[in-house]
Amino acid sequence: MPALSVRNLTMTFIERNLFTDVSFDVEERDKVGFIGANGVGKTTLFKILNGEISPVSGTVTFSKNVRPGYMEQHACNNPRADVYHELLSVFDYLSDMETEISALTHQIDNKSGNLDELVERQTMLIEQFERAGGLTYKSRTRSALLGLGFSENDFTMPVGNLSGGQRSKLALGKLLLSAPDLLLLDEPTNHIDLTSLEWLESFINDYRGSAVIISHDRYFLDKVTTKTMLLENGKIEMFNGGYSRFLEQKTERDEIERRHYERQMDEVHRLEGIIEQQRRWRHFITADSKQK
Repeated sequence: MPALSVRNLTMTFIERNLFTDVSFDVEERDKVGFIGANGVGKTTLFKILNGEISPVSGTVTFSKNVRPGYMEQHACNNPRADVYHELLSVFDYLSDMETEISALTHQIDNKSGNLDELVERQTMLIEQFERAGGLTYKSRTRSALLGLGFSENDFTMPVGNLSGGQRSKLALGKLLLSAPDLLLLDEPTNHIDLTSLEWLESFINDYRGSAVIISHDRYFLDKVTTKTMLLENGKIEMFNGGYSRFLEQKTERDEIERRHYERQMDEVHRLEGIIEQQRRWRHFITADSKQK
């Protein structure tokens, strides 16, 4: 089963039909570039996938255990928190486990309580902690901040002092480190410099989940995507390959359609000539038949 399956999705916004009966699948580990002109409904579709708004009709189905992630879910809402701890909050569950392991160790050392039960609980927690990446979550937090262009001095800066672009980068970091099974990235290259862009490209290429990425940066899409999804004229088409390969395929298809149209018009002109001739000869029944 695909990680994401969309069927017959229709959405109208202020009496304007954005898209009608669109269907597509995103397979596990697909990296899909989502493109289309501004205002066609790409961000609206993301909000439908994320459950923020409901479509007029159609279904959105995620595979069992697939958890989608969208940047708006990771807004930085605590202005007093510092940059490092705001990003580290993604791993609160690991921090809580670490605290409990430390408390259990203290109890065991002081022989406080049922030692067998304490040791069993401690062993189980340590195994879960290590499987979940507990040994590296702090270093991953630090690496992500540096990769996104924050300096060591920025780590202690209150979130409330960040610029809008810095907040966006921090929210992006929170989304990426939360490791959802399906990333929904809306213009992730905005507000980041070349170094941060290279870090983001590396992260997505190494990412084991699926991703759907809205971006106008064709070079970025070429480096990280394996498929391209086009929203145009209220319909969605899926192409294999990155943006450059998509352009090649679309150019080839448009040329085939152009030639088909020209052949049709040649036939129309031929029939119009016959109709005109039949009318001159007063063969009206034949002319009407050709006209139809």
